[in-house]
Amino acid sequence: NSAGTGCTCSCSAGYTGLTCQETVEPVLCTVTANCSGNAGSVAPNAANDACDCNCSAGYFGSMCENQCTSAVHCNNNSAVVEVNSAGTGCVCTTCKAGYYGTACENQCTSAVHCNGNAASVSVNSAEDGCVCTCAATYYGTTCSNQCTSAGDCNGNAASVSVNSTEGCDCNCSAGWAGATCDACADGYFGTSCENQCT
Repeated sequence: NSAGTGCTCSCSAGYTGLTCQETVEPVLCTVTANCSGNAGSVAPNAANDACDCNCSAGYFGSMCENQCTSAVHCNNNSAVVEVNSAGTGCVCTTCKAGYYGTACENQCTSAVHCNGNAASVSVNSAEDGCVCTCAATYYGTTCSNQCTSAGDCNGNAASVSVNSTEGCDCNCSAGWAGATCDACADGYFGTSCENQCT
């Protein structure tokens, strides 16, 4: 109801004002001027007073002014970066090998995740941590255990290796026997199994 006239006008498209006496100039929309040059298409909105941009892949914002890039959004560690489903930000969908996290911010390294004792390190299948492949003589989920002659074979092994049950196998030196090289081999005797029976 305007100024006591008792009537309220609902204007047709292209007209405005209290009595629909004014014409509305249609909005002229261009991809370059209204969508930062980053839209596949652009059209006036329903009210014909602004432009609606249909952003190109990798761009978002009311004027397609934001671009999703690995350098800015994924610490330069993602092979693929996409606009999120809400169209308001970016998602790092494929982190480079050895990296994980929502922004590919975590790197799997032997020094950090495997006590410096891994032959190789990779991202786990859940993509939320690392898997250590231990170097020879090391074992454990973080390669924190090491098989040594002194620690596992009474100092009497020529070599030590990791077995399939994450324990140590002793290859005893001459004269020694037993799982931990703690006894004289057949035909040997003495405090250090240094004497051989002839």
